[in-house]
Amino acid sequence: YAKEVHNIVANKRSEKGRLCSVLFANDISGVRKAPDKRFSQALTSSSDQYESLYPSLAGPTMILNLPLILQAFVGLLKPLFPKSVQERLVFKRAPVLASLKELTPLGTDPLIKTKFTREVVSLLP
Repeated sequence: YAKEVHNIVANKRSEKGRLCSVLFANDISGVRKAPDKRFSQALTSSSDQYESLYPSLAGPTMILNLPLILQAFVGLLKPLFPKSVQERLVFKRAPVLASLKELTPLGTDPLIKTKFTREVVSLLP
């Protein structure tokens, strides 16, 4: 459902002269171990579906704030994604996002939203 909403929003914004794509920013703060096989399979399946149903929307996929213990596994995590996603995959630290206890301020606090947006733009490849 969310992917269809992405498509509708991107199409509407593109009608106004802005070509839009979707950026995925996944905050991994607090994760202590590598994902299990079911998570990996679901992630791969979801990415494959997105690529086939909405190829024009596929922007960067950012994995943010990966704990140090999992940094060593980045080489193992990347192959879990389809090849087309691997090319757009970014592993980075995002201090503004990491400082939030919950995501609500991103939609309610204009200053935090601006800081987060600037942070994400600075992390793009």
